[in-house]
Amino acid sequence: MASVYVGRSSKSGTEEVVALKVIKEELLEDANFSDMFHDEAKILMRLSHEHVIRTFEYGVTGRRHFIAMELLLGRPLADVWDLLAKDGRTVPLGLSAWICARVAEGLHSAHEMTDESGTPLLVVHRDVNPTNIFLTYDGRIKLIDFGLAKARKRAAKSLAGVVKGKIPYLAPEQTLLKPIDRRIDIFSLGTTLWELGTGRRLFKRDSDFATLQAVREGHVPDPRVIRADFPEPLFRIVTKALQYDPKDRYQTADAMRRDLDAYLGSLGPVNPGEQLARFLEQLFPGERERQQSWLSEVSARDRKPPAKTMRPPVPVPANRDADATDELHTLSSLLPGATKQIDVAARSRRSRWTVGAAVVLALLAALLFLSRK
Repeated sequence: MASVYVGRSSKSGTEEVVALKVIKEELLEDANFSDMFHDEAKILMRLSHEHVIRTFEYGVTGRRHFIAMELLLGRPLADVWDLLAKDGRTVPLGLSAWICARVAEGLHSAHEMTDESGTPLLVVHRDVNPTNIFLTYDGRIKLIDFGLAKARKRAAKSLAGVVKGKIPYLAPEQTLLKPIDRRIDIFSLGTTLWELGTGRRLFKRDSDFATLQAVREGHVPDPRVIRADFPEPLFRIVTKALQYDPKDRYQTADAMRRDLDAYLGSLGPVNPGEQLARFLEQLFPGERERQQSWLSEVSARDRKPPAKTMRPPVPVPANRDADATDELHTLSSLLPGATKQIDVAARSRRSRWTVGAAVVLALLAALLFLSRK
């Protein structure tokens, strides 16, 4: 939906550098995208929590619709997972639990948001996954990107039959087109915790069609079988978060957070923030200094707009999902036993498929499935 730049306030005497999220020019004429963008801004402006990215301002200047947010130096959790997965390694279990506990804290704050009159806004993030969990070099956790968030007062409305979110992190009830609430975020966080602990993808398959089927079936392998040292308390937490029926899951993210913190307390005195900072330095040696140097150079520039955009020092990461892009798209799939077509609007990550091509491939997959019956 947007490009992100380093920005600085034009107000006299204000030198705070921010991340400036600007909606792409070609999407300005699409009212739904504009509504989604401004809905995200309104949610973030009301949300103040140490584990959610902080928003300072949003608005329109000329044709540029923008959100000004805190600038974070670090890496998405997805980058860490990818780097470790190449060598068959995993994030330490205690650190994984701490990261997910802090995300649960931020989620609970969003879920509990109310309007001016105290009426619940019924916020659901709908896109909880490692790409939207940001780890800073100084050891903080931030939940980012509320672009797909659902709330009671949103201007942008999902069409009937449309499911939003990254397919491998959907909850089963989303694939069945059932009503959703905060418990889908808990399921997505449970999927993330399962993957961090095992070093494997839970529902991801070779195609979106097969991935969607896996989510719909909801089979969760026992992580203790995958790794013998998977602790029993963490197994119970993951199992409860990933219950197929929402009534059997944690009913709030805070309940999941309490169990995660209880598990962490059993490990003895540690400083997870310092541990995370050291861990990131080991994985990406010297990168914190390169980012800080780049930021200092950008901040030192005069207020005259540069002739050329200055790219950050961190390379574009290798993407987790070979069949996805950073853009919102709609994929039509036909699942066995479904009574209607399911449109999955997924923020995927690599291929630049058109909607038409995705539909054709999905229909071919459906025909292949039916021909085997």
